[in-house]
Amino acid sequence: MRPEPAHGADITRDRLLQATHELLFERAGAEPSVSDICARAGVNVSMVSYCFGGKRALLQALVERTTGAVVAELDALAALDLPAEEKLRRHLAGVVRNYLRYPYVNQLGERLGHAAGPAAERTTAVLAAPMVGFYTGLLTDPAFRRVDPVFLFCSITGMCEFLFAARRSVEDTLGGPVDDDAVDRFVEHTAALVLHGITSSSSNHRNAA
Repeated sequence: MRPEPAHGADITRDRLLQATHELLFERAGAEPSVSDICARAGVNVSMVSYCFGGKRALLQALVERTTGAVVAELDALAALDLPAEEKLRRHLAGVVRNYLRYPYVNQLGERLGHAAGPAAERTTAVLAAPMVGFYTGLLTDPAFRRVDPVFLFCSITGMCEFLFAARRSVEDTLGGPVDDDAVDRFVEHTAALVLHGITSSSSNHRNAA
């Protein structure tokens, strides 16, 4: 097979990434085979190796593409002239919405991260490091008490991921679907829980007054 022109290869690459995202979403994070990905994308199975070098690199590229948008949102939010509590509230809403769109991303990143070498380091960099950095900066505000930003990252991602990782159990417990109303209620609940837990006592006293 003759190599595709550069623009054709870019289109095929995008189709493979989109197909992989769709299948991971539909299959609750279970990794699809190369043949399934290519069938969904409508391309020859050799295109995974041609465009990415292999399936693992394709999955890594998907994680990096997905989290790249999250990092851009974090940078934009950090630059806003807003009270720290409002920044955190908006961030929490964004985390929940992103899990709704990409419920597989943490588990996929974790699986990729078990491999040694540069791929594992990139996975850690694109998943955890930007959020921990955001929390580190946010927690310098006197509105918040001293909290370990790594554990704050674990707490927030753990709560948000569970809503979608255990979606069937959550829906059975709710007695209905995880729809927009349920997501909005969860955002408010999580924001209240986190803010109450990390807000300094002096800030609480000011708010009470």
